[in-house]
Amino acid sequence: MPRFPLLEQLTLPATFSHYVPGNLHPDGHRYLPLLLWKLANGLEIGIVDRHHIIDPSCVGEQGEIGIVFLLSTITLQPPDMQRQGLEPERRSAGRVSTAPAAYGRVLHVPSWEEERGNLSYEYLYTELLLDIGLGIVGVRTAMTATDLQSTLGKERLEAGDWITVGQSRIDILQFSPRVQRLPQGGAHEHA
Repeated sequence: MPRFPLLEQLTLPATFSHYVPGNLHPDGHRYLPLLLWKLANGLEIGIVDRHHIIDPSCVGEQGEIGIVFLLSTITLQPPDMQRQGLEPERRSAGRVSTAPAAYGRVLHVPSWEEERGNLSYEYLYTELLLDIGLGIVGVRTAMTATDLQSTLGKERLEAGDWITVGQSRIDILQFSPRVQRLPQGGAHEHA
């Protein structure tokens, strides 16, 4: 199972709306499935289940997903902008979004590793929690640039910074279906 620091804080309310099995490969195996999730604002996003974490029988259930934006570009939002949310990529018109841009406020930066001065470029690896208004998502990325400060918009990101995350691959790390109440006042959980 893939790991992420503070995994328990990744909480994005969503409904598992559709399971699209991967196409059959000539050797008899299937390509990875695409999971479609409807968010509270009505946006539907598609996430490839690279780690076979989500049970297809959960289609139709509401709950919280834990997702991480990977291999992303990160930039500081302009000072007069404090935007939160997800925006589908332009090419997704009429199709489900699989690489939306994320806008939000950094909550925590558990990992920040940089290399400056030894190469002709600068290198950064970071993991952070991002509040996108709809919920909390993770970001894990490595970046190279001639000047990271110019690319990011500041020397180092910290809690409270407003950023834009783009060109991401999204991984799903967990799905927690909501507890459903029985008419008698009892509760049961779907696995």
